[in-house]
Amino acid sequence: MQPVDTQYFSRIRVIRCLFIVMSLIFSAFVAASGYAQKLSYDDNRGLGKFDIRSQSPAQSLRLNMPLPIPGDIKPGWGTRIGLTWSNVWASGTTYLLDYEMFDTILSLDYGFNERLGLELSFENRHYFGGAMDGLIQEFHDLFGIDQNGRDEVPKNRKVIQRFDPKTGATLSETSANELDNNGLSLLINYNLTPGTEIWPSVNVFGIVRYGLTCADICADNHPVDFGLGTGLAKRWSKNWYSYAALGYTLYESRKTHAPALGVEPIEFEHSAISGLFALSYHWTPNFSLVGQYLYSGPDIKNIAEMNKASQEVDFGFKWKTSVGLLEFAVIENIVNFDNSADFGLHGGWSYIF
Repeated sequence: MQPVDTQYFSRIRVIRCLFIVMSLIFSAFVAASGYAQKLSYDDNRGLGKFDIRSQSPAQSLRLNMPLPIPGDIKPGWGTRIGLTWSNVWASGTTYLLDYEMFDTILSLDYGFNERLGLELSFENRHYFGGAMDGLIQEFHDLFGIDQNGRDEVPKNRKVIQRFDPKTGATLSETSANELDNNGLSLLINYNLTPGTEIWPSVNVFGIVRYGLTCADICADNHPVDFGLGTGLAKRWSKNWYSYAALGYTLYESRKTHAPALGVEPIEFEHSAISGLFALSYHWTPNFSLVGQYLYSGPDIKNIAEMNKASQEVDFGFKWKTSVGLLEFAVIENIVNFDNSADFGLHGGWSYIF
């Protein structure tokens, strides 16, 4: 008799629950549409949220779930460029991560109509020893924030260290360059309803990612990951908008190499839940201030602190110009400081042809 794969059935239950929730939401909005005036997708969307993915070390090694909202893919051809520069100082009893990462996302999308759209994206993550350490340490000193040991080591390193949990002795030290990875993603989005003056607009989406290059710790170089989710967008007044999204990711199993003898290989989770919530204040129709919270479920099983969820906040603006929609944001980690980027800068540009 073969053993029961409990993880498989657990994933099926989660997918079924998401499907039921999305079906109920859609039914409620369809039923309510006869009682309120319908809007366009842009009426409830405004300038939208930030197109930022998690900068956490664990989440950045695989499919980093995008969380689109209704209206992100417009009819016709469009393109997006996202550039995110983040500094990571993650210190635990068994590990130390000290590096910077440059996350580049290039996307081409096509909207068949107001409802259905496709997006093809290339994402590249490059790990290096950058130039933020001095600025961050000075900022911490200025506001009396604990350096957490980062001022006791040389600046601008790109290292990954593993320690013996009993003695604290260094078991391995490798270059963060070994985490470099990239991949191609295909996302399909369907806008269920543009919403009304009462109800938000709603979309559902699915994504598949093919790994072109996996991090050196991976035994397999071309993993395939999948994800699905739903998003909401709602205008509350002349100036205020809110956005929310929920995603569920299924990862192909990852076998990893140990960096040195006696070091336990990383064990990845097989699935994860991610979500975001954002508030936007439209100063003018073409300029908005945005605050955004991003939650990314645990991705690593067997390393303390790294086996917790990543929680990040983004603050900045979006500006619609004659040459496209620009966005800029500052990234900070909250709640769990040992599993996410210490600080980051994000810039983006999108254009509809």
